[in-house]
Amino acid sequence: MSRGIYKIINVVNNKFYVGSAVKFGKRKAEHKRRLRLGTHSNKHLQNAWNKYGETAFVFALVQAVADTDDLLAAENVWLSEHVGAEYCYNIAESATAFGLGKSGEKNPMWGRTFVHTDEAKAKIGFAGKGREVSAEARAKRSAKLKGRIISQEQREQISKTLTGEGNYWYGKKRPEHGAKVRKAVATYRDRVLVKTYASISELRAEFKATPTTVNRLLKSGKPAYGSVFQDLSVAYVDAPTPT
Repeated sequence: MSRGIYKIINVVNNKFYVGSAVKFGKRKAEHKRRLRLGTHSNKHLQNAWNKYGETAFVFALVQAVADTDDLLAAENVWLSEHVGAEYCYNIAESATAFGLGKSGEKNPMWGRTFVHTDEAKAKIGFAGKGREVSAEARAKRSAKLKGRIISQEQREQISKTLTGEGNYWYGKKRPEHGAKVRKAVATYRDRVLVKTYASISELRAEFKATPTTVNRLLKSGKPAYGSVFQDLSVAYVDAPTPT
């Protein structure tokens, strides 16, 4: 069986890293790839790999787990017993919470920064277009906020961000939203005009669209796949035909 708990063992000093995998062979290959590149997320294991070399490490499946749903629970048993010990390379104290119990420089994410590629940004944007929040999800969010107590310190901090120089619009001219809403807009399909609307309000009324959805389409100039507009793009009448 390839599903279960595995160890990456340093045969020079018997220190080890423990983890879980549905497919041990695939996870082993991924660990090796990142360690060889010097980009492994566990800095202790990476440092040891750099010091002793690849030949000093062996990968072994030490506990078979029949049900995939039991994997993380089984891993947590190992982590709770060994994390923190001198012989264990693991940093996270929980298989489901990578940085649990680790703050500041002790956290494995300390000092690391991430920048999304243009491709990743496009995928994130596409996934969010037309996304609707269910009534159940809204109810859960509302329940979490009810009865929440905001300290005086928090209130003062919020006040600073809303008044004076802390306010985003401090010293800036606010846009004339009314004029924008009254401007004529049109829908297009494959750069061909479909219909013209006297205002954004008229467009929204026909498609039962939210202001956020319409604003997003006006800014992007691209088709609204996955939303109420289907494959239509939206633009101001006096603007260039969208792509």
